[in-house]
Amino acid sequence: MNGKNGKELETYSDLRKDMLGRRVVLTSARGGRPRDVAPPERKPKLSDPSKCFFCPGNEHLTPPELDRIEKNGKWEIRCFPNKFPAFFGGSKKAYGRHEVIVETPEHGKSLSELSEENIYDYLVLLQRRMKEAMKDSRLKYTVIFKNEGAAAGASLEHTHTQLCSMEFIPAMISKMAKKTAAFAKLEGQNRKRAFLQTGHYFAFCPKASRFKHEFWIVPRFSASSLLDLDEGQLKGLAAVLKTSLSALDAVTGFCPYNIVFHSAPHGEREFPFHVEILPRLSTWAGFELGTDMVMVSTRPHESAGVLRYFIEKKQ
Repeated sequence: MNGKNGKELETYSDLRKDMLGRRVVLTSARGGRPRDVAPPERKPKLSDPSKCFFCPGNEHLTPPELDRIEKNGKWEIRCFPNKFPAFFGGSKKAYGRHEVIVETPEHGKSLSELSEENIYDYLVLLQRRMKEAMKDSRLKYTVIFKNEGAAAGASLEHTHTQLCSMEFIPAMISKMAKKTAAFAKLEGQNRKRAFLQTGHYFAFCPKASRFKHEFWIVPRFSASSLLDLDEGQLKGLAAVLKTSLSALDAVTGFCPYNIVFHSAPHGEREFPFHVEILPRLSTWAGFELGTDMVMVSTRPHESAGVLRYFIEKKQ
């Protein structure tokens, strides 16, 4: 197939498998295929703040508040039960917790546009909510995740995060726990795919990325959970989140994405704590659903190079 300039496109395909056994087909030729769908651009948040469940003045529209962090007498971050929970205390078969954490009172902002101090406070509140969940001995695992944008599963535009605690440990988490030693080698194995390194963390695009521009943030110290991070390490994570998400937003025009904080099951000490950022620039279709494999059109080291460029450009 010819490109726009009549030149033959480079054809590259590679089948890769990550440490959890998930297979990915990296195929550069797919990136040059004809499209009648425009690439994603930042879309303004059109919902009316006066009617937004998460905006200041509408606190009465959410379930009763569980926790908050205040600045100058006003809430900066607040937490409350999900009004439509997947897990809750009254369920016989899906017992657990399902909470919402609103990172900012500002309706139009994304996480990357918040200050490092705000993101640090956000991480502090996430720690507090995890500690609270662990007081319930019936609960075995807590996942913290963020859906940014409709294509990533967000039903409301105002940026927010969710916490789910459950009575069981998901199979993927058990499999991940068995790979703790392999995770310890990631920095050495991914130097050409790393785009940000600090004293505490490094961020890189995994060799078998399932999403275009997918990246992970991994600590350069021993940690099994978000709860293991002290003040300095939390501030370091806030800085890396701010820098890396700002680069992703610059590269993609504020694309939809998911963030997942992977922490150890309750009471476990052997687990590779890390944060995964999963951009949703394409939709999984028939191939993915029919094979449990994923096609990705950009090689991870290329994604790392683009993200690195935008970080260095801003410095």
